[in-house]
Amino acid sequence: MLIALLEVLSGQKLPCEQGRHLKRIHWVANIGTALKFLEGRRSVYRGSPIKLVNINSTDIADGRPSIVLGLVWTIILYFQIEELTSNLPQLQPMSSSASSVESVVSSETASPPSKRKVVTKVQGSARKALLKWIQYTAAKQVGIEIKDFGQSWRSGVAFHSVIHAIRPDLVDMDKVRGRSNRENLEEAFTIAEAELGIPRLLDPEDVDVDKPDEKSVMTYVAQFLKYYPDPHHTVTDVQENDKEDRLMLRDLKVWAEQFERDIARAQVAETSLQEKYQSFKHFRVQYDVKRKQIELVTQSLRKDGKLSLDQAMVKQAWDRVSSRLADWHRHLDKSLPAPLGTIGAWLYRAEAALREEVTVQQAHEETANTIHRKLEQHKDLLKNIDGHKKAFHEIHGARSVNGVPVPPDQLEDMAERFNFVVSSSELHLLKMEFLELKYRLLSLLVLAESKLKSWIIKYGRRESVELLLQNYISVIENSKFFEQYEVTYQILKRAAEMYAKANGSVEEVENVMKFMNETSAQWRNLSVEVRSVRSMLEEVIANWDRYSSTVAGLQAWLEDAEKMLNQPEHSKKDFFRHLPHWIQQHTAMNDAGNFLIETCDETISRDLKQQLLLLNGRWRELFMQVKQYARADELDKMKKEYLDGVAHLTAFIDGSNRKFSVPVEVSFLDVKMFVQDLENIKQKLPAMEAQYKMVTRTAQLVTKEVSEEEVKEILGTLTRIKEQLSKVKEYSCALLYECQRLLSPLEELEKQITHFYESLEKVNEIISILDPEAQPTSVLKQKAQDLVAYQENCKKDLSLIERNSQSILQCVASSEVLQHFHQSTFQKKVTQVQLTFQEFFNQLDQRVLNAFLKACDELTDILPEQEQHNLQEAVRKLHRQWKDLQTEAPYHLIHLKIEIQKSRFLVTVEECKAELARQNKVLSREGNERMIEEHKLFFGDKGPYQLCEKRLQRIEELCQKLPVTDPVRATLESSQRILKDLKFQINSTYVKLTEHSDTWKGYKNRFSELANWISSTETELKKIKESVHDTAKYKQCKASVGEIRKRINKQGENHSWLKSRLAVLTTVCPDVEAKKTEEELCKLSSDFKGLLDLLAEVEKALGTVGDCVQYKEEVKSAIEELINNSKEAQAEAEKILDTESLLQAQQLLLHHQQRTRRLRAKRQDVQQQISQAKQLQTEGGLPSTMQEDLQKLEGTLENMQQTMEKREEQLQVTINKWEQFERDKETVVKYLNQASSALERILNFSSLESLSSELDQTKELSKQAEAMAVQAENLVKNSSEIQLGSRNKQSLQQQAKSIQEQVKKVEVTLEEEYVLNKS
Repeated sequence: MLIALLEVLSGQKLPCEQGRHLKRIHWVANIGTALKFLEGRRSVYRGSPIKLVNINSTDIADGRPSIVLGLVWTIILYFQIEELTSNLPQLQPMSSSASSVESVVSSETASPPSKRKVVTKVQGSARKALLKWIQYTAAKQVGIEIKDFGQSWRSGVAFHSVIHAIRPDLVDMDKVRGRSNRENLEEAFTIAEAELGIPRLLDPEDVDVDKPDEKSVMTYVAQFLKYYPDPHHTVTDVQENDKEDRLMLRDLKVWAEQFERDIARAQVAETSLQEKYQSFKHFRVQYDVKRKQIELVTQSLRKDGKLSLDQAMVKQAWDRVSSRLADWHRHLDKSLPAPLGTIGAWLYRAEAALREEVTVQQAHEETANTIHRKLEQHKDLLKNIDGHKKAFHEIHGARSVNGVPVPPDQLEDMAERFNFVVSSSELHLLKMEFLELKYRLLSLLVLAESKLKSWIIKYGRRESVELLLQNYISVIENSKFFEQYEVTYQILKRAAEMYAKANGSVEEVENVMKFMNETSAQWRNLSVEVRSVRSMLEEVIANWDRYSSTVAGLQAWLEDAEKMLNQPEHSKKDFFRHLPHWIQQHTAMNDAGNFLIETCDETISRDLKQQLLLLNGRWRELFMQVKQYARADELDKMKKEYLDGVAHLTAFIDGSNRKFSVPVEVSFLDVKMFVQDLENIKQKLPAMEAQYKMVTRTAQLVTKEVSEEEVKEILGTLTRIKEQLSKVKEYSCALLYECQRLLSPLEELEKQITHFYESLEKVNEIISILDPEAQPTSVLKQKAQDLVAYQENCKKDLSLIERNSQSILQCVASSEVLQHFHQSTFQKKVTQVQLTFQEFFNQLDQRVLNAFLKACDELTDILPEQEQHNLQEAVRKLHRQWKDLQTEAPYHLIHLKIEIQKSRFLVTVEECKAELARQNKVLSREGNERMIEEHKLFFGDKGPYQLCEKRLQRIEELCQKLPVTDPVRATLESSQRILKDLKFQINSTYVKLTEHSDTWKGYKNRFSELANWISSTETELKKIKESVHDTAKYKQCKASVGEIRKRINKQGENHSWLKSRLAVLTTVCPDVEAKKTEEELCKLSSDFKGLLDLLAEVEKALGTVGDCVQYKEEVKSAIEELINNSKEAQAEAEKILDTESLLQAQQLLLHHQQRTRRLRAKRQDVQQQISQAKQLQTEGGLPSTMQEDLQKLEGTLENMQQTMEKREEQLQVTINKWEQFERDKETVVKYLNQASSALERILNFSSLESLSSELDQTKELSKQAEAMAVQAENLVKNSSEIQLGSRNKQSLQQQAKSIQEQVKKVEVTLEEEYVLNKS
C-alpha cells in the first residue's frame, strides 16, 4: 500500500515484492524500497535529499503508531505542502529590506554597477513559505496577525481570511469577528468544502483547543494554495527577470576576467618584496569582498542542482582568480630569505592541509582510504611543527633573517597564520581520524544493505539459494562481520567523543552525536534483518528439500496406487492402509510448493504451479476412489486404544476383587496391611473412572465405523465395566470403613498382650532371685509386695484381653464385608495367653509352699522344744488346709478349662450360624452351585463345624473328670443340644441349596435352545449348499452364511457354558442323573461339531463363487471405466482434429497417446483379472452362465481395444499428413518470399552489366516456379485428403489455394519480366 501511494504521488513505477504469502522479510524489503525512494528525492528548498529521522523499515513493519504517523507527515510535507509552496513567487512587501544578493551588490564599491532585480523563490522551509504566503495574502488584507499554525487559528478568523483572499464574496469579515470560535470554524470548513471543493480534514473541536496540532493545520491550509489566483506571476515578469539575471552574470564574468589580468600584471611587476606584499593584500581584500556575491549567484536554482551556462562561466572565471591569488601568495612566502622562506612554504602546505575538504567518493571504503592517506600525510607534515615554531619565534623577535629585514606586515600575517596552524592542527587530526572511521563504518553499513538486497530477492532453484547461503556465511560469519562492525563502532565512538570534546562548536558536536545516534538506530534495525537472512535462506532450502522428496515419493506412490485400483478389494485395503501417511505427504508437498511459489522468481513459480496442478489433479482423481480407506489405520488404532483401556480396567477390577476375597488373619499387622491395600485401590479409583470416560469416548468413535453387532458388544462391555467399577467403589469404601474400625481395638489388644507378657516376665525375675537367707527381711517383704502387684496386673490384663477379644470376634462375625477374615489364629493367640497364665501361677503357688515347709523344718531344728510343738502344730494345720485346697483346686481348674472350651465352642458355633445366615440371604441372588461349593468347603472336614465337634469332645472329656453331682456337667448337655441344632440348620440349608428349583432350570433352557438352533441351522445350511453355485443368489447366500457365522460364534459360548455348568451341577446331583446328562451333552457337542464342518464347507464353496463374482464385478466396473475413458479419448481425438495449429495438435496428440497407454495398461490388468476369474470358475465347478458372462466381457474388451488402436492409427496418419503439408507449405512460402525479393531487385537494376545476371536469375526462378507449381497443386490435393474437422480442413484448403494462386502470379510475372528484359 505504501509503494502504491508513492507511485500515485510521484508517477513513477517502484519495484515491489508481491505474493499471497509474503514473509516479514518481504514486508521489510518493500518498506525499505519506499524509504529509499523518499531519501532519493530532494527537498525543493534545501536541494538536499529528504532525511528520514528515526524512521526505519522494521518499525513500520511492526506498526509502531508514532513512526507510521511520522512517515505519513513526511509524505504530506514533501509531496503536498512543498510542491504547493515551491511555486510561490517572491513576495516583496513581506520584507522591509532588499534581498541579500542586492544588499551585497549595493555595498560593493569596486564592482561594476548592477541593474538586476532579483526574483527568487521563497527561501527557507515549506513551513516558513506557507506562513509568509498567509501573512501576505490573507492576514494583512483583513488586519489580523498570524504568527504560527497553532493558536493563531483557534478563533477561526484566519481560515475565513484565507477564503476571503480567494473568494471575497463568500465571507463577511465583520460578522466573523462577532461569532464564537466553534461557529467560525464550522462555517469556514463548510464553505471551503462546499464552494472551493477542499476536503474537510479538520473538525472545530480539533482546532478550538489550547494547542492545536500544527501539522494538521498546515496540511489543511496548504489545500487553499490550489485555488489562490496569482496576479503577480506573469510570463513577462519571468522573461524580464531572466534577462536581468543574464546581464548581471555577464558583468560578473567580465569583472572576474579583468581582476585576473590585474593580478597577473601586479605579480610580475618589478617592485620590492614589501610593495609586492602590499599589492597582494589589496587584491586579497577585493577578493574577499566579492566572494560572497559570487558564491550567492553561482548557486543552482534548478531542482536538478545544475548551473546555467552563465553561472558556469562565472564560476570558472572565479576559480581561475582564486588559483591565481593562491599561487601568488605561495610565491611570496617562498621568496622570503631562508629559513623563513622554507617556513613559509611549509606554512602554506599546512594551511592547505588544514583547509582541505574531504572529497566524498561513491564508495565509502575509497573515501576512508583517501582520508587515511591524507591523515598520514598531514601527520608527517605537522610532525615538525615544534621546530618550525621555534625558528619562526626567533625570526619574529629579530624582525629579520640573518640581518635581512622582513616586511613587517607579511611577518605579522605569517604569525597569525602560524598561530592558526598550531591551534587547529590537533583538532584537524582528530577530525580526520573521526572521518576515516566514520566512512569505514558507513562502508560496512552499505555493504550490509547491498548484500541484504541481494539476499532477499525472489529466489531461484535450490542450488542458487545454496550459493546465496554460502555467500552469506562467507560475508557475515566467516569474516566475522558483526564483530568487525562492533570493533569499528567502538573505536569510532571513542574518536567521536574526543573530537566533540576538542571541538568548541555546538553545531558540530550536535552533528557528530546525531550521526552516531542515527547510525546506531540504522544498524540496530539493519542487523536484525541481516541476522534473519540465514534462517530465511535455510527455510527456503528446507522447503526445496521437502518439496523434492515429497514430489518424488508421491509420484512413485501414485503410479503404484493407480495400478492397484484394478486389484481385488483385500489387496486394495492392504495397500491403502497407509493412505493417512500419504495424505500428510501430499499436504507437506503443497505447503512447501506454495511457499516456494511465493518466494521464487516467476519462471520457477510457473513451473512449480504447473507441476503441482498435474500432481494435485492425479491425487484428486485417485483420492475420490480410495478415500474410504483413509480411516482404516485410524480405526485400528482406536480399536487398539479401546481394547487396551478395557483390558486395563478389567485387570484393575479383577485385582481389586482378588484383594477383597483374599483371606485375612484377625491381627493388627495383617489388618493394617489390608487397609493399605484398600487405600491404594481407593486412590486408583478416580484414575480408573477417568480412564473409563476416555474408553467411552473412544468407543463412541469406534461405534460409528463398525457393525451393529459389534456396537452391541461394545456397549455391553462398557455397561458391565461400569457396574463392576461401581461395585468396587462401593465395596471398597464399606470394607475400608469396617477395617479402620477394627484397627483401634486390635492395636489396643496387642498392647495388652504385650503388657501381660512383660508383667509375667517381671514375676519370673522376682521368683528366680528370691532367696530368704541371702536377703534381709525388708527386701523380701518388698519383693513379696511386687510379686502380688505383678500378679494382679497379669490378672487384670488377662481380663481385658478376654473382654476385648470377645468384642473383636463379635464385630467380625456381625459384619457382612468381613466374612473372609479368619479368626482361628486370633483365638489361638488369646487361648495361649489364658493357658500361660494358669500354668505359670499354679507352679508359682507350689513353689511358695515348698519354700515355706523347708523354712519350717530348718526353724524346728533351731527353736526350743516347747516352741517347736507350737510350730509343728501350725505346720500340720497349714498342710491340712493345703491338702484340702489341692483336692478342690483340680476341679476348679477343670471348671475353668470347661469354661474356656465352652467359650471357644460358642464362638465357633456363632461363626457357623453367621455363614448359614449369609448363605440363606444370598441364596436367591447367586448361582446355587457356587453356594453349594462354598457350603461344602466351609462345613467340610477342616471347617468350623468340625472344630465345634472337637471342642464338644474336649468338653465331654473334661466333664467326665468331674463328680456326677457337679452342676458344671450340665454344660456338656447344653453344648450337645446347641451342636445338634447347628447340625440341623446345616443340613436344612444344604437341602435348600440342592433342591432349589432354579438349579437346573437355566441349564435345561440353554440346552434345549442350543439343540433346536443346531437342528434349524443345519437344515438352512443344507439349502444354502444346494444353491451356492447360483451366482444370482450369491449376495443372499453370503449374507445368510455371515449371519449364521455370527450366531454360531455366540452359540459356541453357550456350548462352553453348558460344559462348565454341567461340571458344577454333577457335584450336587445323583450319579445316575449326572451320567445321563453328560451323555446328552456329548451328543449335542457332536452335532455342534458337525454343524461347524458343514458351515466351513459352505463357506469354502461360497468363497470360490464370491471370488468369481468379485472378479466379474471388478472386470465389469473396469470395462465401464475403460469405456468412459475411451469416450473421453474419442472426444479428445475430435478436439485434436479441430485444433487450429499443428503445434497444439501435436501437444494434444502426445497427451492423447499418454492416456491411450494408460488405458492399454488398464486393459491388460482387466485381461489378467478375466483369466483369474476363468481359472477360479474351472476350479470351483461353477455353472456355464459365469463362463458366458466372462466371454461377453472379454469380447467387449477386445472390441474396445481394436477401436482404440484404429483411432490412434488414424490420428497418427492424420497428424503425419498435416506435418508433411506444413513442411511443403513452408517450402513453397519460402520460395515465394525469395522470388518476391528477387523481383524487386530485377525491377530496380541500375546498369547494363547487371542485366545478364538478372536474366539468369529470372530464368532460374522460372524453373523453380514450375516445380513449386507442382508442389502447390499437391498441397491443394493433400489438403482435401487430410481427415481434419470441417473448419480446419476448410482452412487448410484455403491456404493451399491461396499459395497456388500466388505461385501462378509469380510464374506469370517472371515470364513477363524475362521477355521484357530480353527485349
